[in-house]
Amino acid sequence: MLMLMPVAVLIVVILGGISVDRAVIFGAQRDLVATAQAAANDAASLGVEVDELRAHGSPQYDPARIDRAVALAAGRADGEVSASWQLRGNVLVVQLRRQVRLIFTPGVPGSSGRQVITATASAVLLES
Repeated sequence: MLMLMPVAVLIVVILGGISVDRAVIFGAQRDLVATAQAAANDAASLGVEVDELRAHGSPQYDPARIDRAVALAAGRADGEVSASWQLRGNVLVVQLRRQVRLIFTPGVPGSSGRQVITATASAVLLES
């Protein structure tokens, strides 16, 4: 029984480390999704050319405005975030990507100690 106790403690420590690293990834993913949603909403509303919308009733997007809005929202996120966006009809899709530094995984041989996470959000400006 005494010989099995160190193995049991080692297993508990390993499982605890895995759960802490997964919690770090989950928290970072949740924050990145919120940032992507904010970036999509900001870019969809700030990227619209108001004069065209009033004149013709359909939204026309300015790519420079969209790019600025997405970059501004991505700049507020934790860590270094790479952002990309594209228009699919009148739907604006924003994708954010960043690396998360893990806590216990770097102690495992052969692991990088980092996890890449992505978040995608979309927004559309609807006419009322």
